Amino acid sequence: MGPDTSYGAVTDLIDSFSSRELVKRQKRLDRAIDELGVQFLAGSSTKRSLNPWRLDLFPLSLGVDEWRKIEKGVVQRALAFNAYAADLYGAQSALHARMIPHAVALRDPAFIRQLSGIPVAGGEYSQFGAFDLVCAGEGNWRVLEHHMGTPFGVSHVLQNRRILSQIFPELYERVDVAPVAGFSTYLLEMLRAQSKRDNPHVLLLTSGQQEQAYFEESFIARHMGISIAQPKDLLVRESRVYLKTVRGLEPVDVIYRRVESSSLDPIAVSNTGFGGVPGLINVLRKGNVAIVNSPGAGVSDNRALLRYSDTITRYYLDQQPILKSVDTFHLDDIDQQAHVSDISDELALKPIQDHDILWRHAGGKRPKNSTEMARIAKKYPEYFVAQSIPEMSMVPRFKDGKFEAHAAYLRVFYILGTEPIVLPGGLARLGSPQTRTRRLTIVTDGLKDVWVPDSIVEDSAPKRKPMPTGARYSIGSRVAESLYWAGRYLERAENTARQFNTLEKLRWDQMAHSEQRTYWPLLQAVAAATGQHKVAKQKRPSRDTFQFSRSLLLDPKTNASVLSCVTSARSSLENVREMISPECREVVEELMLYLKAEGKTRINRSRLCQISEAVVSEVARFNGTAERTMPHDDSWQFFRIGVFFERAIGALSLLEVALPRIVQIYRAKDEEDADLTALLRLLGSLDAYRREFRSRAYVDRVARILIVGYSNPSSVAFSLRNLQYAISTLTIQGERKVGKHLLELVSDTLNLLETFSLVKAGHPQVDLLDVGLMEEMVAKFKPTQIAKELKDLVEQVEKLHERIEDVFFSHQDVFARDPDLFD
Repeated sequence: MGPDTSYGAVTDLIDSFSSRELVKRQKRLDRAIDELGVQFLAGSSTKRSLNPWRLDLFPLSLGVDEWRKIEKGVVQRALAFNAYAADLYGAQSALHARMIPHAVALRDPAFIRQLSGIPVAGGEYSQFGAFDLVCAGEGNWRVLEHHMGTPFGVSHVLQNRRILSQIFPELYERVDVAPVAGFSTYLLEMLRAQSKRDNPHVLLLTSGQQEQAYFEESFIARHMGISIAQPKDLLVRESRVYLKTVRGLEPVDVIYRRVESSSLDPIAVSNTGFGGVPGLINVLRKGNVAIVNSPGAGVSDNRALLRYSDTITRYYLDQQPILKSVDTFHLDDIDQQAHVSDISDELALKPIQDHDILWRHAGGKRPKNSTEMARIAKKYPEYFVAQSIPEMSMVPRFKDGKFEAHAAYLRVFYILGTEPIVLPGGLARLGSPQTRTRRLTIVTDGLKDVWVPDSIVEDSAPKRKPMPTGARYSIGSRVAESLYWAGRYLERAENTARQFNTLEKLRWDQMAHSEQRTYWPLLQAVAAATGQHKVAKQKRPSRDTFQFSRSLLLDPKTNASVLSCVTSARSSLENVREMISPECREVVEELMLYLKAEGKTRINRSRLCQISEAVVSEVARFNGTAERTMPHDDSWQFFRIGVFFERAIGALSLLEVALPRIVQIYRAKDEEDADLTALLRLLGSLDAYRREFRSRAYVDRVARILIVGYSNPSSVAFSLRNLQYAISTLTIQGERKVGKHLLELVSDTLNLLETFSLVKAGHPQVDLLDVGLMEEMVAKFKPTQIAKELKDLVEQVEKLHERIEDVFFSHQDVFARDPDLFD
């Protein structure tokens, strides 16, 4: 690298720390990144590789002159290759002038003829992009690759800076380093500027695959405050594109795409192997939506063009190139191919594009290794290049308690527009440049934070006009559904863990058989509520319930087990990672890791109790963290709707099994708080009962506190009233009311609770009445009658779930049939 005085301050600081302290700091760095839950994917694998994201504690520092050259060179190259893309989809003057071989441009798998003639504002196909640079020594940076279609890695730049500054703040006290956090704001401003509306609806379009790219997408979306959509979340009507939201269809003005151009619209480009949004390109053609980067921008990433980069810069800009490309040879050229064969050991073989469509043209299979790559290149030379990678400058790397020299290269990001911006610094990656076969991935031996002097950035920073406040848009139906189910699964996990702990404290294994018969209905109720029907149907108590207990907590094959519920909740939250706070995700990750570790150890009853208590505590911590760190907007309300619906249906499912059997053996004069008190504990309602009635447990009072107890947070009525409130907040926001009939159904269900026979039969002063009268009153109610009423209540509450799905999640056809939903 070039000389830089900031290294002196960094070196002095590093030298002041012992090797032991540096190792400790590096471990803290590794742990902080592991908590983010991301690994880099190998280019030829569909699974996560063993290549974790690692950040080195020693930064890469760029000098003033070095950075100024990079900054100017990046903007120049971005403008030149944007002009090339505009020309290729327009007049093709460079081809007519034979500045570029026709085959290089027109055989490019990224070149989509159907996109020709679509106007692009300012001719800037790639308004946000990146270049990979290598330093050949003495500040001589050369361009290795372009990423002008869908650039990847900016989230890692921002996270690297955040984490290193937290773990090693002393570094940033010694040197004035240009900040990088504002880059996402500039990106959002650029996206909003694509629309003529003051407050355009901007969203990020992703393939929805749970891989490395989705971490970046969710990170960027959360920082910009925009929503993420998958193709199935969008539809086209009357030359407009709409997002399916909880309030119906909302028009979209700007799409930040993270999918290949060929995968945007199956009508415009057929047989891509990816669904896309039918009709989207026609909406773009009519000017009713802006897409960034513009479809077709990937033609500038063609590695075969690197050989002609100087020519392209001179032709379109009439300027001398500031940054040169590494020597690149296109194998389709016979002379270049012959040269490559002579020095093949010194070159890196790469496809001209990382697009999936290239591999369909080149035999249909993505290569698994370099040998397979070479075999395909020999058969399809038009799709491959060979690069001569210069001997790169070495930088210090801290590993295994010592510093060692290591090669590094740099990815620099830009944003175009009236005032171009280059992200100060970039993404430094250790190791030699790897052969890549996928665009949205990184293979690396480690990353470094990159420093640029703050002073030169301040001198060149553009003056931005303040943007109007962004309008609030409804969340997508898929997002709302994921949050709803996350709430349900976490509540179910907490219910199961708490109920297990309550039963275990009864010490089943030490009970006499007569006692087991008393409590058997409760255990059967828990088994039925958690889907363990084999136990629920047993006529006689089991002598040993250990296996039942273990499966209740840690069996991944038991749908309602704690482990299964937490796994499902985590999966739901991963689908909407941009909507939850990092603090919430950290709680779920820690709980998931804890349960998996416990599932691999030998477990006894005592340990199961500890696990259940930990789950109850961690779910409570998640709820508290969510309430404190998540905006209380629509997304928060759908999470709450899931929580309170699950609490209501969980309580009723338990009562449906337990209460009829308790009524069958009920005797007021023999009551010792036994099964009824345990039932209250199972539903977390014992304290609420004592405060309300200040008496021993009577069956009618227990039924009242559990079903209609208005101050009992575990009662069915309390849960439904909170669910009702959450839904009502959705109806008063926005321009249209949603779900009027759904609110009416909730009100009807609350009224139905009041008609439950044991609730209606309750007497406020029942403890002062004659016990005989009490038994006579309860004797009027047959277990079959109680069971029938509870079954009806369960079915009524389940209708709420169906209606929630109809109104908010799968409403496209429902709105067409039921226009009153918009009243």
